[in-house]
Amino acid sequence: MISGILLAAGESRRMGSAKALLRYQGQTFIERICTAFLSAGVDELIVVLGARAAELRPALPAHPILRTVENSRYFQGQLSSLMTGIGALSPESEAAVVNLVDHPLVTADTIKALIASFRATPLPILIAAYQGRRGHPVLFSSQVYGEILAAPLDQGAKVVVRKDPSRVREVQLDDSGILADIDTPEDYARYITRT
Repeated sequence: MISGILLAAGESRRMGSAKALLRYQGQTFIERICTAFLSAGVDELIVVLGARAAELRPALPAHPILRTVENSRYFQGQLSSLMTGIGALSPESEAAVVNLVDHPLVTADTIKALIASFRATPLPILIAAYQGRRGHPVLFSSQVYGEILAAPLDQGAKVVVRKDPSRVREVQLDDSGILADIDTPEDYARYITRT
């Protein structure tokens, strides 16, 4: 079973409004990313909500494999949300593709490519990359779920990724959206203007 985890629990302080509800090509960020996960064929999709849960819940597409979980510790940072998402996965989960709500340009093809790479040659961590630069999404196999759950909150998931480079593969893809991180009104204006 391949899972998807979408982290959407943050406060969006730098944006000044809920990033998840910003629109791109006719869809909200959160709807667009959920659609990409669902189109890519994940077996379950966990959406981690937090600071703006009541605002975001109505924006989610209705789908039988989509479940929401709330991170009551969202103020402790992104890793706390990833821990919440991993804690909600089905016991059968072999790997989870993780994406952030402020990386809305992720495509179904990119998610499929990560899953196909994992199926062909399993490694604990696969990272989508564009022109040699790492971005999102990231695939974590169930081998490292325990490490993520035990990681120090102040260091984030990077401590797990950096632990042993031999267990990490960059999956080079022709998708510049892998690098699109929209945190501020300026970022949003730049990406929306480009399209």
